[in-house]
Order: sequence, then C-alpha cells, then structure tokens
Amino acid sequence: MSIAHKLNERIRASTAPAVETPRVGSFREFLEKCARVPVARGEYGPYTFTGREALIEVVATIDRFLGSETGTPVKDAYLALAGGAQFGKSILELNLGAYTTGIAWHRWGFYLPDHDLVEGMVDTKFRPDILDQLPWFADMTKVGKAVNKSGKAVNRKGAFSVTDGKRKSFGMIIGLNKVPTSFTFDITTKDEVDDIKPALDKYVAGRMTSSDLRFTIDIGTQRVAGRGMNKKWKDASQGVTLHRCPACFHEQNLEESFPQCVRVALTGTPRTDDPQLTHTAEFKREENGPALATHDPQHLYYTGCVKCGTVLDRSIAGFRWHHRKPEQLRLNKVSFRISQLAIAAIDLSQIVAHWARAVVDPEEMVAFRCDRLGLPESTEQKISAAVLDRARRVETYDLLPKARAGSRVFAGLDTGRRCWFFAREVEQPHIKRVMHLEQIALGNTLARVTQLHALLGVSCLFIDQGPETDLARTLALRLNGLEELETWPAAPKDADAHVTFPSGLTWNGALTRWENLRCAVVAFNLKKRGSGIRQGFDRFEKAGRDVFVPLIECNRFETIDAAVREFLTPLENVAEVVEIEKGRPFIRTEPAMRLPRKGAGAPRVLDQLDEHLLVGSEREEDTGDYLDQCENHFLLADAYSRAAETVGGNAKTRPLVIETIERRGDEASAFREFAGTKGALF
Repeated sequence: MSIAHKLNERIRASTAPAVETPRVGSFREFLEKCARVPVARGEYGPYTFTGREALIEVVATIDRFLGSETGTPVKDAYLALAGGAQFGKSILELNLGAYTTGIAWHRWGFYLPDHDLVEGMVDTKFRPDILDQLPWFADMTKVGKAVNKSGKAVNRKGAFSVTDGKRKSFGMIIGLNKVPTSFTFDITTKDEVDDIKPALDKYVAGRMTSSDLRFTIDIGTQRVAGRGMNKKWKDASQGVTLHRCPACFHEQNLEESFPQCVRVALTGTPRTDDPQLTHTAEFKREENGPALATHDPQHLYYTGCVKCGTVLDRSIAGFRWHHRKPEQLRLNKVSFRISQLAIAAIDLSQIVAHWARAVVDPEEMVAFRCDRLGLPESTEQKISAAVLDRARRVETYDLLPKARAGSRVFAGLDTGRRCWFFAREVEQPHIKRVMHLEQIALGNTLARVTQLHALLGVSCLFIDQGPETDLARTLALRLNGLEELETWPAAPKDADAHVTFPSGLTWNGALTRWENLRCAVVAFNLKKRGSGIRQGFDRFEKAGRDVFVPLIECNRFETIDAAVREFLTPLENVAEVVEIEKGRPFIRTEPAMRLPRKGAGAPRVLDQLDEHLLVGSEREEDTGDYLDQCENHFLLADAYSRAAETVGGNAKTRPLVIETIERRGDEASAFREFAGTKGALF
C-alpha cells in the first residue's frame, strides 16, 4: 500500500461520521434490547431469559463488577461459570465481547484452548451471531485487525478493532496453546478451561497488568473433578441453585438430587405419589419396589421434591442462589454452577432419555454427568466424588489421635517447598483408615515428622528421595537409629550379606530385603511395569564418611495405583482377594481405605485430601500413566504409606541383637568393627 493511499485512508477515517450506539446502561439491558439469538431454521429472535432464569444472577454479577449501576468498576474481580452443555454460554460470552468493546469501551480477550477453535468460533459464532445481528456494531468493527501494546497494528484471525469515530477499543479471540503475549486486556474470558493447559492459564493474568479493571471470567463444562473448571468453581464462592418445596419447604439442589428429583405423572397430572426416576432408569415408588414405568417420549416428566413429591418450579420463582463459600463473595471471587435441570427451556424428556442410555454405557454416563448435570466425571479419573463419599459412608469417624488397639500405623511423606504427611491405620488387610494428615513447612519438617513418628506410633515411614534429598536421608538416618553411629560398614555387596544395626534394623542379604525397617527413601527408578519392588541402599557422604540408608525402588504407576485401588471395589471392576490370618480368602466388596467424616467444623485438610485424590487419580489418555506435575501431594504420600505397609510391615519392637559377620579382607574387618558398637540408638 502506497504512502498516499495510507494517508487517504487516515483522512477518511478521521472525517467519518460517528456511529450511533444503542443507549443501554448495563449488560443485562444490552442483552434484552440488542442481542439476537438463533431460534429456528436459520432465523434469529430477541434474547430472553425466559427458561434460563438462572443466568440472571450471573449477568447481574457481571454488571456489578463492570460498575454498570455505580459507575465504579470492581478491580481484580473473578467470576467462574461452570455448567452443563447448551445453557447459552457461547451467546453470553460473545455478546459480552460486543458490549464491553462497543458500549463500555474496554479491551476484551477471549481465550480458547487452541488456534483451530478460534477459526470455528469466528466463522460460525462471532460473524453470524454478533456482526450480522448488530449492524451498528459491524459498522464500527474491522475484523482481523487489532493494536498491540506497542501501538502497532496487527493482522490476525480472531482480532477486531472497534471505533465510533471518537473512542476506540479492540477484542481478540485467541488460541491458548502457547504463552500469550503482545496484547493487554481489561477483561479476559476463558472458555472450556479443562482443555487449557494449567501452565499456560497462569500467564493470562499477566496480560492485564496495566489495566485498571483486570476482570477475569472462566466458563466451561466440568469434566474432571479437582482440576480445571471444577477447581475454578470450588476455589470461588461455589454458587448452586436451591429449589424450595412449596409444601414441606425442603430445599434441594436438583443436580445433586438426581435421579430421584425427576418424576413421571402416570395419570397425566402430577401427584405426590408419582414414582421417582431411579439409578436403573426405571420409575419406582420405592427403591426395591416394582418398576412402574420406563422412558417413553409421551410421558409427562417433572421435577418433584425428594421429600414429599410436590412439583418444583424450575423458573425464577422456584429457586434461589446459595453460595457455599460466602466468604469468597467478600473477596469478589464468585462462582456459579448451572445444570440443565435448572434450565426450564430444556425439556426433561431428553434428559430422561439420555439417562436411560447412560446407565448401560459408561462413556454415555460420563457425557451425561458433564453435559446434563454439570458435574465432573471422567473415565480417566479413577477416584470420583462418589467413590470418596462411599469411603466415608463405610464407617463414621474423625481423624485419629492414636491407633486403635491391635492396629498398626504406616506413613508417607511427599516433600517439596511444602511437605505433605499422610498416616494410615491398618486394622486388617481390608480395613484401613486415614489417620492423620498434615501440611508442613519445609523448614519445620525434620522436627515435626520426628515428633509425629513418635506421637502416632508409626511402624514405618517412606519418603520420596527427591527433591528434598538431604531431608529424606536425614530422616531415614534418624528414624532408623543411625544418625549418631560413629562407625559404619561398607554397604554389603554379596547376595547373602547379613547386617544388623544397633537399633535392630537388619539387611537380610539372602532375601535382599530390610527387616525391622522404620524409615526408607523411595525412588521411582523402575520404569517397566511389573518390575515389583527392589530394596537396596542409598549411598552418600555425610561428615566426610560414606554412609547409606535403606532405599526402596519401584514403579511410579504401580505405587500410586496400589493406593488408588484401595478406594475401589468390584463396582469399578477392582476385584481384590483379601487373606486374613486364620481366615478364608475373600473378595472385598467395600473400599479397603476409609475416610474421616466431613461437615461443619471439619479441618480444611480433608478438602485438600479430596482434591489431591481426585486430581492425582487421573490418568493420561495416551500412556495410561497417572498425571504428574499436579496437586497430588496427599495421594503420593498415601502411596508411600501403602508401600511402607507392604515393605515395612515386618518392623517390630525387639531386643537388641548384633551379629558379627565374617567376611574376607577389609570388608570383614569393617563388619567386625561395626558389630562391636554398643547400645541401641533408637
């Protein structure tokens, strides 16, 4: 383009008449007066909240954060909208982009998981649903152009610049498959958060540093419990809809009351004795009673109180928003969850039909829970919220200050900048309990773990070898009674070497295993599954001497999987044969590991445990390995405690026994000298 042509373009732009924008004072008013949505056969009609009343509170929260009524925006506000499919999130997102750039004159960034989705969003949603329906906005907008933070014009698919001849703003629809740069936004919206890599998600906030608003919105389906969109929702206010029964006044959340909250009107008119939908997709009056109906498109379905059967109104008059973490509201961290059950515009018949397919197809069940109920479910996630609930229902107890008579305690420690301690009580091979949980500052870990080892009566503790290698080795020395030894033997090399330390710790070379083991470091050195567990020595130099501590080498997947399987039963296709002393082997039908109860006043650490079990039990789709580099610390600590139970189960208090082992040459001399050391040190 010639210089003269560029000059003429600038002159025309500067003399172009100003575009008359709609006079609206809020995002809600914009939706109701300006937005148009697909209705049928390619036709569009006015946007309405009718049948989608649950979105009214969401839009009101956006207006509050934008300062639509007060004129003063709320800085650094956060909103998460988690929910099922087809409740109107795309229309909401894109109209928000038009409102914020063309009415409020904010810079808007809309992030999608990858660049391929950007083209689809621009061509099938942004152009037909926004530009073609809002002529005044199209007149102000140049698609494919934006201005970066240095003021340079950039041509990019998904970019658009907006001006009315007086004011300017821009928007960007961006694929987040690399670190975002170049553009500064006032408002960012992220869609389908579960598909965005957490490492890249963390960089989004940095693109708003120079803004005086910094408003972040996350929207998406919850597919995986404990991470992605589910974590976004849980970390904020946890808003849910509560439907109040007009007869008995019982309040219920429909997605958590499903399937019992759905009833069929057998006579064509709702009655309080109508049968409820069951987990087998049949309609019954009693769980063990006869089936009175199955799905039929001709049936009349409705939502009814799970207590008395009275019809529940799915419109705005029938529910209220309840925030389970109200303290987050004061921090302007608001989250909402909307299921299809809360959207009256979605016919219950299609939900019941989908449920009938889901109960016989695990993959359909995943889609049903995510898309219909707005709840996380993943075939790659071996521990689900339902599995955790079951582990709490087996028996009711609180975290234990000490083990029950006849039980033994094993522990695991996952180290890092913060350390995570997990202790299990083992009553029988099929009866185990989470006993104690603790997050410990790294600087306090040595002293605190030493204390916990004694207070809880831990038989054996396993610690990951890294990243805090010195800490792990020091604990292994201390808890095995080796910390103050003055004379050390060389680490045995012969297959049949036999060494007994003054504390009772013994290396049985003939069996290549440690006996009376109190603590060991764990390394995931065995890469091939099926390699089992290998016991040996972690050799290192301390105070100018060559020393060693017990080392347990194993496979990462198998170590974690052993802990995960303790929560599972034949319902998850886990059949574990349990052998009890003086009893017959049997297949357990209840989870081996039990969890302490949660409720009012329960320690926050129980929520952390749930999150780590959920997140850590997810497996990579391609390799089948358990996820790494995620918030899985208590699961890893649990896995170490499970390994400690397996390997260190032979540890027992016994009198000091020191054997002199005759060996050839210098090694024999070292062993004889070591055997002469007197006194138990632990």
